[in-house]
Amino acid sequence: MNAHQRALVKSTFEELRPIPKGAGLTFYGRLFELDPALRPLFGNNLESQAAMFVTALSVSVLGLAEQGFVPASVRELGARHERYGVEEPFYATFGEALLWTLGQLLGERFTPEVREAWSEAYETLAAAMKQSAAEAREARAAGKRGGPLPSSPPSPA
Repeated sequence: MNAHQRALVKSTFEELRPIPKGAGLTFYGRLFELDPALRPLFGNNLESQAAMFVTALSVSVLGLAEQGFVPASVRELGARHERYGVEEPFYATFGEALLWTLGQLLGERFTPEVREAWSEAYETLAAAMKQSAAEAREARAAGKRGGPLPSSPPSPA
């Protein structure tokens, strides 16, 4: 992702501020339309989940900086998603739903260049999340060999 693409993502994101209240729900509606099997991963309080999605998106976009830099909060989110049962193929569906939602929100301003920039941004963030998830999986597996790790119930994110 180059500097111009980061600038496009940030500027179009600023156009969405404040993000419409229903944006998160629109995103999840599309996500579950694309893959209904994902619905059970998100619990019953979809409004709360939608609000967390919008917050996570804000933090992720605002944290885009130098090439290859991903905010720690995004990496932590990847580790949490691993605990919730998110599998690597789900990231592609998530990305598709995100781009569709952005297209709905931005309308004609969601040009091919802007779409490509957002796609690159998502791929950068998703790669970091998948890496964190893999590390969490490895740590959990190593812990299981030495005995069970304390578990906590998953919280939505």
